[in-house]
Order: sequence, then C-alpha cells, then structure tokens
Amino acid sequence: MPNRFFSRSRLQALLILLVLAVGVAAVTLLPLRTAFVRLDESIADLEFRLQKYEAMALLELPLKTQLAGLTSRQESAEGLLQGESQAIAGANLQALFKQIVLNAGGRLESTQVLPGSAAGVMDWIGIRAQFSGNIETLQRVLYGIEFSQPILFVDMIEIRTKRIRRGRRNSPPQEQTQILSVSLEVSGYRRNEESS
Repeated sequence: MPNRFFSRSRLQALLILLVLAVGVAAVTLLPLRTAFVRLDESIADLEFRLQKYEAMALLELPLKTQLAGLTSRQESAEGLLQGESQAIAGANLQALFKQIVLNAGGRLESTQVLPGSAAGVMDWIGIRAQFSGNIETLQRVLYGIEFSQPILFVDMIEIRTKRIRRGRRNSPPQEQTQILSVSLEVSGYRRNEESS
C-alpha cells in the first residue's frame, strides 16, 4: 500500500510539474512567438517600403532631367513674344507678321499695334493688319501664323474680294483676277517680367 500511495503521489507530482512546465512555457513562449510574428510582419512591411523607395530613387534622375528641361524652356519663354515692354513686343509682332506676309507673296498695306493687356504673369500683345493677295497668299499667311514661333493667334479675320482687270476694258472674264483684301487681328503673349 505504501508503494501505491507513493507511486500515486509521485504521478500527481509529475503531473503537476508537467502542467506547471507547460504553463510557464505558455506564459513565456506565447508572447515571444507573438513578438516574432509582429517582427516578421514589420520586416516584410519595411522591405516593401524599401522596394518602393528604391523604385522612386530610380525615377529621381530622369525626373530631375525633365525638370531641368522644363525650367530652361520656361526661362527661355519659348512660344512667347520677346521684348522688354509691351510696345517692343508689339513692334516685334509687327515685324514678324510683315515677314510672314512678304514670304507668302502678299502685299502688306497697314499694321497697327493694339493696346496690350496684362493677364497675370502674361501680357496680351495684338496687332491689326491689312494685306492683299490671292487665295494662295492667304493660305500661306495663315499657315505661317499657325506654325510660327512664337505662338500666334488669329483673333478676327475679314476677307473682301477685289476684281482687277488686266488689259483693255472689254477683256474676256478669264483675264480678270481676283485679289483678296484681308483685315485681321493677330495676337500673342509675352512674359510680364514685372509681375513675376
């Protein structure tokens, strides 16, 4: 009997020891495992962020190059009329338009600079002009305006025809030529240096 009692108490002591060891292990190892899981998630998140930042760093040089190009283009005022003032820019626009008309084979009859207006950092510069020529001349002038540098706009256009006879008064109709008298307003913009 004492042997049985001893064996039973020994078994109970072992069982209590085992439960106590499992309890201690659970109390200490479970928070450790949770901490490791959290650390693994944090490492994965940081690796993902690192990949994103490395990809962004690879974009930095091309973006800086593109920014430098845009900045230099902005400083050069590409597409804008040049001139220290609205009056000078208007005179430059007149000279440019005269060259366009002459290159198109037209005859410039008059130009007048219109009063400019400021629109924020830009000044609107316009001219009113009148020239004459045939339909091909008009087409070449409009083409020259559309594809010129600086960028120009036709704000208003009025076209009238004039018949001109060649030779005698009683000449056949095929010898009459049709000349166009064109009045138009052309405008562009210049950077207003005072407001920038």
